[in-house]
Amino acid sequence: MPYSASSRSASHPLRAYWPLIILILGVYLVYLPFSGYTKMYYDALYYWFISIYFHHEGSISLLNYHDSLRGYLLPLLLFPFRIIQYYTEVPPIVFGRVIGACSAALGFGWIAPALWQIVRGQASPLAWPRRLAFAALGFALWRDYFNFTMSDFPALWMLGLGLLLLYRIHGVGWTVAAGICLAAAYNIRPSYLIAAPFFLCAQLLVPYGNVRQRVVSTVALVLGAALVLVPQLIINRHQFAQNTPMVLSYIEGLETNNLYREKMKWGLLHQKYETTLDRSYPDPVMIFRDVVGEKMVRDEHITWFDSYTDYFQLVLRHPLVFSKMYAQRLFNGLDVQYPTPYIRQIYVSTLGLAWLNYTVWFGAALVILRAHFRRWSMQQWLILAVLLVPCLPMLPMSMECRFLLPLHLLLYAALCFGWPSQWRPGNLRHHQLVAVAAAYILFIALCFYSSATAQATLEFGPRSLW
Repeated sequence: MPYSASSRSASHPLRAYWPLIILILGVYLVYLPFSGYTKMYYDALYYWFISIYFHHEGSISLLNYHDSLRGYLLPLLLFPFRIIQYYTEVPPIVFGRVIGACSAALGFGWIAPALWQIVRGQASPLAWPRRLAFAALGFALWRDYFNFTMSDFPALWMLGLGLLLLYRIHGVGWTVAAGICLAAAYNIRPSYLIAAPFFLCAQLLVPYGNVRQRVVSTVALVLGAALVLVPQLIINRHQFAQNTPMVLSYIEGLETNNLYREKMKWGLLHQKYETTLDRSYPDPVMIFRDVVGEKMVRDEHITWFDSYTDYFQLVLRHPLVFSKMYAQRLFNGLDVQYPTPYIRQIYVSTLGLAWLNYTVWFGAALVILRAHFRRWSMQQWLILAVLLVPCLPMLPMSMECRFLLPLHLLLYAALCFGWPSQWRPGNLRHHQLVAVAAAYILFIALCFYSSATAQATLEFGPRSLW
């Protein structure tokens, strides 16, 4: 059922979601201390470390923040916890677990299912078994991420919350809050900037009573975004002499002076990238090599991309190679082999997790193929674009599964929330069951083959899925 104006004004009390939110929170708070991690690592530790930048020589100020790579907002949100940690000497990972458990509970328990409910124009919250199944998939495939203060889930939840506020609640104040969420998602994870035009278009298509209400709402959205972006502008001017509210994504010493363009070069050399804590592996970085990309780098004498134009010209010269490369990156970005960003043991069987993941793809594909896209409203297409377009800039990069997080969760939602209740084996004829079973077996076999092919390219020793 497509989105309708009546769904905006319908009452969707949060209290209907609280029982599952509390259950998810409890599960993570119990599980995470026994997940095998004792401290922060790499990016998570970096975010925790730079949160202290707001304090300098006895003063606390936004202007003290001096990191050119990351936006200020996530470190600012971590700053109070950092102060508490300083005075209590509680290990930082304890705060990471509490924050992560709250993030998982609100995201899986409320934001994602409530957003699906609004977009589909459903008056009542989704049935709790469907919401529980969605949360269970999130736990099975991503559970250990919530030990760490990383940007991926907070940014996506902010983006989803912004859409939820935009379509769910009347009032200028709530539209300001939606703008804050949009800008916060970008500041936390700059790749989400590409979603901003689609978010604005979605806001313009929200049904209003008159033109004045539409103009006021648009101004409110921009004002909300400005409340997040102006502090970044002030920091950039004060610390880096840059008159921009954008996250600079700049690292001293890079050949390109731009992290994204540097990763575009890595994206030619690596078909996948993971991080490990396994001391039996000679490097903390797990690189899955791309021999075709390596050959292209040699033949084209590529050092770094001085501009995006240089990269797109390369794509135009090799369209077939890049088409295959992007398809490969897409598969590898969806191919979750470990439920963690920091792999403790590389050479262990991941057969069960991979099978679960591929089964979810197959089920979601059945739901998507059944979808009546011609009945979709423009609002639905725009909301889908807001959530998915941030995945596009990730394809040229050295791929990590977390880079495609919005697509992962959309597949889980399609399966858990969109699966028709009448789709039961007892309702299918024999030949239909045979056809579905055959398609499933073929699909799973192809997925395992593709994954095994990628795992065989691991730089310091290929690994198998079993």
